[in-house]
Amino acid sequence: MFVAFWMVQRLTREINNLEKQVVDKQTELSHYTKYAGRLGGSTNMSISNIAGLSADLIPRASLFAQYADQASSLSAMQNLQTMKIMGRVPYTGNQMMDMQIQMSAYNQFKQEALKALKQQEVNMMNEKEKEIQLELNTIEQQLTIKRKRLEAYKNLAESQAQNAAPKFGL
Repeated sequence: MFVAFWMVQRLTREINNLEKQVVDKQTELSHYTKYAGRLGGSTNMSISNIAGLSADLIPRASLFAQYADQASSLSAMQNLQTMKIMGRVPYTGNQMMDMQIQMSAYNQFKQEALKALKQQEVNMMNEKEKEIQLELNTIEQQLTIKRKRLEAYKNLAESQAQNAAPKFGL
């Protein structure tokens, strides 16, 4: 009889623990989804975009913003130099006009590189979201099993309590 009551208590604790894990995983999933949304929605990762993220993703987002800016700038410079070498950057003879053409090409190359880097980061976030969702599904399956076991033990404990109760001649 006491085994059934003990199992009810144990399973209740385990269910509470699993429910907390579900909430934690859902929160984590929400944070990654928000970060991926911020990456996909803006052209630049700015302080205002990063500031609204969860504390666990702020370091990643700020490092990515620095990396993306540096890598896209380097890529743009390399592409501009390649275009100059190939003779594909127009030369007007007007130094100011030539500088504007080069800056325009540089900015376009930089935006293209930044877009590609952000897409890579979004893809990584999507993979992380899938991983978290799988973990969440596993926890929810365990939760369903434990809830069924809890109901069975509650019924067993109730029937054992009724059988153990004195009848007093009734």
